[in-house]
Amino acid sequence: MDKVYRSKVDWWLGLVIGMGVVAILTGSVSLLFTPSEGGVPNVWIALGMLLMAMFMVWILFSVRYTITPNDLVVRAACFRWRIPLDQVSEVYPTHNPLSSPALSLDRLRINYTRPSGRTRWVMISPNDRDRFLDDLARAAGLVRKQDGLVRRN
Repeated sequence: MDKVYRSKVDWWLGLVIGMGVVAILTGSVSLLFTPSEGGVPNVWIALGMLLMAMFMVWILFSVRYTITPNDLVVRAACFRWRIPLDQVSEVYPTHNPLSSPALSLDRLRINYTRPSGRTRWVMISPNDRDRFLDDLARAAGLVRKQDGLVRRN
């Protein structure tokens, strides 16, 4: 049975995205009532702005992490990462602000090794961190080590 976890959303990030969507919507409506002065008609610019607002809302509501019998699947809007559970080597907490499929700075960094031998990582922010770690440990054969997970030797 697949286990799905939504991303934790920091209040300030939700506020910033919400304010951005409101600003874009206000600007696009304003453009519709402003006469075009040559070049691209305002309707097309407003449409582009509306698409941008829709993408921001899509990201806000689509970030999720699914533990399947074989993989950890990370999704954010049209982006997807599929990480085989047997390749996960370590999971630990971080507050790294680098771009990632996480809507909170309260994150988990997941290190994994590709079949080529190259080490990769992704940062996520599951809403129920402890349950996520327990389920991931069980599914991937990892053990708890403080606030993270490591591969058994």
